Amino acid sequence: MITTGEPLNVELYSNVHDYGPRDGANGTVEYAADGTLASYEVASGDYVDAILERLCVGFYSLQALNAVRRGSVHSVDPTYQAYLAGLYVGDTLNLSPYTITSVGDLNGEVFAYETSFILPPQK
Repeated sequence: MITTGEPLNVELYSNVHDYGPRDGANGTVEYAADGTLASYEVASGDYVDAILERLCVGFYSLQALNAVRRGSVHSVDPTYQAYLAGLYVGDTLNLSPYTITSVGDLNGEVFAYETSFILPPQK
């Protein structure tokens, strides 16, 4: 569970794994030097549910990983809007709790939202 005002529980991401390309999730996965998932590049025809299934990650967990640079339901913005960012071919989705502030973009744009939770140490 991701709780407002609490530290992000990095254990939520211990089962994130790439189960391979499939209909609606044919993008490219990048790995960090330690072998963990780092990012996902959206391909033509990709959609959220298929990406979630491919990576074995929940919707709100993926939203948390992308709250700073893409905006999400876990982003804090002066206008108090919740963000459900669409997917664009070439978007980079962050897949690590340790790179929330340094990986990801939305249609080529990088945002700098604050999160509703406390970030773990960032790389």
